[in-house]
Amino acid sequence: MKYINIGTESAATVVFAHGWGRSHHDFIPVAESIAPHANSILLDLPGFGESPRPDGAWGSAEYADHVQQFLTDKNTGPVIWVGHSFGGRIGLRLAVNHPQSLSALVLVASAGIPVSQSWLSKQRTRVRRYQFRSARKRAKDAAEVAQLEQQYGSADYIHSAELGLRDVFLKLVAEDQSDQVVNIRLPTRLVYGARDIETPVSIGQRLNALIPDSELVVCPEFNHIDILSRGRHQVATMIKELLQRDQND
Repeated sequence: MKYINIGTESAATVVFAHGWGRSHHDFIPVAESIAPHANSILLDLPGFGESPRPDGAWGSAEYADHVQQFLTDKNTGPVIWVGHSFGGRIGLRLAVNHPQSLSALVLVASAGIPVSQSWLSKQRTRVRRYQFRSARKRAKDAAEVAQLEQQYGSADYIHSAELGLRDVFLKLVAEDQSDQVVNIRLPTRLVYGARDIETPVSIGQRLNALIPDSELVVCPEFNHIDILSRGRHQVATMIKELLQRDQND
């Protein structure tokens, strides 16, 4: 797993994990802003950036196990995990399966539990899925299938094929960690953008209700991506507060 270091080597370790289809570059501005206070490790998760894809259809548990081994090999001790979207999904799984690896979580527009849907929205989704599957069965060639995916699929679904990670994507989006996250006993900070349509605020609200020691901040003007750029100061402040809390403890 490829990574870069930013910050003060002797300081507490903060690990940054990017979202789906992204890389460590997303978190460079935040890591630079906390450089005097932290030793930051910015990951390219397997299958993204410069890291090779997993050797199978990994879900969040396999990613968490891989990260756990990485942290053990680096002898980091407990770290603050900062995860955006997909990186947040892995952080939730780490906090449940390997809590000894973490001292706190900062989840930025995190995935990990399904978006709440009304009955009507669920019916529309079922109809759309049925239409796609029916049309795919009638498709004459790969080009026609690709055209149907463009018509019916989400951006991440389409991109997963381009990345060679369709199997991983399908396994991840089928997961629901709702029953597990209630067991998280780590300080958890949640930050979501009110204009985010990929991981909407409703996910943050549910995680906030499920995780005992959690706090939610909603940024009114941010979407799924610019919460990493324009919202970097909010994220950096959360990390600094947790670092200070660890020092006081």
